Amino acid sequence: MRRRTVVDRTLIALLGGALLLGGLWLLGAARAVDGRAPAWWPRPDADGVLVDRAALGSLRETAWWLPAVIGTGTLVTVLCLRWFVTRTPLRRPLPTAPLGAPRADVRLTALEEAVREDSLHIDGIVRARCRITARRGRAHLALRVWTEPGTAPRAVLARLGAVTAAAESALRPVRLVTRTRVSSRPRATPRAR
Repeated sequence: MRRRTVVDRTLIALLGGALLLGGLWLLGAARAVDGRAPAWWPRPDADGVLVDRAALGSLRETAWWLPAVIGTGTLVTVLCLRWFVTRTPLRRPLPTAPLGAPRADVRLTALEEAVREDSLHIDGIVRARCRITARRGRAHLALRVWTEPGTAPRAVLARLGAVTAAAESALRPVRLVTRTRVSSRPRATPRAR
């Protein structure tokens, strides 16, 4: 677990525990606290409530009540939304593959781009697409290349072996299974109108 997550959960647990203990203490010590309340604190009747309908009605008639309630509600909502947005990632996390060394990862999207670029540097290849997935200590590399018309696939495959070997050494000790597909672009046929 990341350190920030551990700190967040610890603080939330401590705050929740403090609120629970404070509530239990007030519940058990209601009579002891009642005698020590300040003089301005409203005291309900023995069988009454702290805020009755008449007191709540007079509170609603004051000029500051409505703006205070709306302002407080808006502020609490904005703070909760800000907290939620900062805690949730807006992008999907980049896929990584674990390596043998502790705390070492390879960004698979960067490796895919590198394999694709290296494939395009081979003579005869005009387009390439690469996809790498990693699961349970094994990685799968699917490479598809399109060659120019007239290019021999055997010559392209021999040079692609060096590209996939470099990707395999980047992922070592994870075992890499490679599947390469070579397609040829058809010759453009002239069209008459």
